[in-house]
Amino acid sequence: MAQRMTQEYGNIPWFVAENGMGVENEARFKNSDGVIQDHYRIDFIAEHLYWTLKAREEGANCQCYMLWAFTDNVSPMNAFKNRYGLIEIDLEHERARRPKASAGWFRQLRDTRTLTVMLDDEDK
Repeated sequence: MAQRMTQEYGNIPWFVAENGMGVENEARFKNSDGVIQDHYRIDFIAEHLYWTLKAREEGANCQCYMLWAFTDNVSPMNAFKNRYGLIEIDLEHERARRPKASAGWFRQLRDTRTLTVMLDDEDK
């Protein structure tokens, strides 16, 4: 998409919006401390962010990358099954908020400004 924006649309400014993933029944991934181990989300975000940054390095005029949701974005459209955020909203316990593993990863990414991602069995 970045190449198309660059080549076919005159490299206009653009941004990635609402990138993320919804997962049904994420509670099944809780560890003994009650933290959802959403490494699938970390991998998904890291890979998309990597390619976005690579596109910028190659001249694409991407101005921003935004996640789909900071907290679980529960939707009646899917019967509240899928969860999307870095922060769990526990509907069973007075909507308690708990950071998922991805929240810690994202905080570290923000603090260190260093992205490490495994692509094609190779660290990038």
